[in-house]
Amino acid sequence: MFVSESSRMEEVFGEKPLNGYLTTMMHLVKGYVGTGIFAMGEGFKNSGMIMGPTLLLMIGIMNLNCQHILIATSQKISKEVGREVNPSFQETVEYTFDTSKLNILQKNAKRLGWMTNIFLLVCELGFCCVYFVFVANHVLEIAHNSGWLDAKDPFSIHLVLAVILVPMWASTFLGNLKLLLPLSVIANILIWIGIGIIFYFTTYEGLPPVEERKAVSHFSRWPLYFGTALYAFEGITFIIPLRNEMKNKDQFITKLGVLNVGMTFVFGLYMLVGSLAYWKYGDDVRSSVFLNLTEEDPSVSDAIDAIISIAIIFTFTLHMYIPFEISFPLFYRKYGPFKYPFLVMCIYRSVPVLVTWTMANIIPFLGLFISLVGATVGSVLALVIPSMLELVAFQGELSVWQIMKDIMVITIGIVGTITGSVLSLMDIVEKFRTEYFGGEE
Repeated sequence: MFVSESSRMEEVFGEKPLNGYLTTMMHLVKGYVGTGIFAMGEGFKNSGMIMGPTLLLMIGIMNLNCQHILIATSQKISKEVGREVNPSFQETVEYTFDTSKLNILQKNAKRLGWMTNIFLLVCELGFCCVYFVFVANHVLEIAHNSGWLDAKDPFSIHLVLAVILVPMWASTFLGNLKLLLPLSVIANILIWIGIGIIFYFTTYEGLPPVEERKAVSHFSRWPLYFGTALYAFEGITFIIPLRNEMKNKDQFITKLGVLNVGMTFVFGLYMLVGSLAYWKYGDDVRSSVFLNLTEEDPSVSDAIDAIISIAIIFTFTLHMYIPFEISFPLFYRKYGPFKYPFLVMCIYRSVPVLVTWTMANIIPFLGLFISLVGATVGSVLALVIPSMLELVAFQGELSVWQIMKDIMVITIGIVGTITGSVLSLMDIVEKFRTEYFGGEE
């Protein structure tokens, strides 16, 4: 009998409080507006003032369409099962392929489901590693400006990582999205303050002539932009959990529902921040535009670093919620029930935090891998898998245009994964060679 992971979560922790339209919208925006938006300026550097917005629009439309596909497939499963099961991403993949007409998909349905889970976990944990390093670098800048630590000392970043571990670890013990609301509110406010700071500092002295910026960058840099954009748009991992915890789930996918309104809003932010950052700083734009701002006016450096650090810590909390939602029901089903369930839950929540923190300590320059994560795992989850689901789940119901659209998205996802991964790896190797092994440019 088909049983959803969300149902098993209710068996473990009891029924969760459900969220309304605005609360869900806030979580959606907060989930998407993180470190990725602050890297959009560098993304536009790799694409150009005209090509950047054009590719961003294309990627945004494909991403939104794939999110609707995932929800539609999930709803189809509920109808076929005959009751509200709220399947997870993994279950949606596994059930769709298990009930397909192709023997090869039926035989490998469980493997494909587990593969999806692995991609989800790697993606979320990869993001959380980036958050650790991102926060540590901004806190280190504060400590350096205050004379507490030397930013040039390679051990300083590890001291900062040790300090920020405690608040970031403690923040992950909130049990459900309803309890995450206060953090989400604070994070949204701080992110908006940060975005306001970007708008102010990029425009208050005027912008240079747009003719000074490349309209279209060399096509060899486009795969890097693809990875950056996919990293920024990668939120498909929490689309199903957000919908499953709504009071009125139909409000999530209507024309003016949470998904369409929220993603339109997010797209507009990406477009504005990316365009202004590249327009203002050109090829000197940094991987986080705040690094350009603090260079320009050191007097506000500490305030900016503090605001963004707190906001990203709370973003880290929301993203750590996803791996727990994915993996703990499977763990409980196999090894539970437990004599001390709360203790087990605390230990289980702590493991991914410590793993990502350890990885950040081992590789404190983990930001080098941001485009690689977006181009590989992000592309597969956001574009390839949902398009495959539509072709299989709605076989015989799709128009020729829909079939061609899915094939095109899958092709773009695969080509982007290959080219983005190769170019990212080449840049990573070059970065290691020049900055960490004393090689010449």
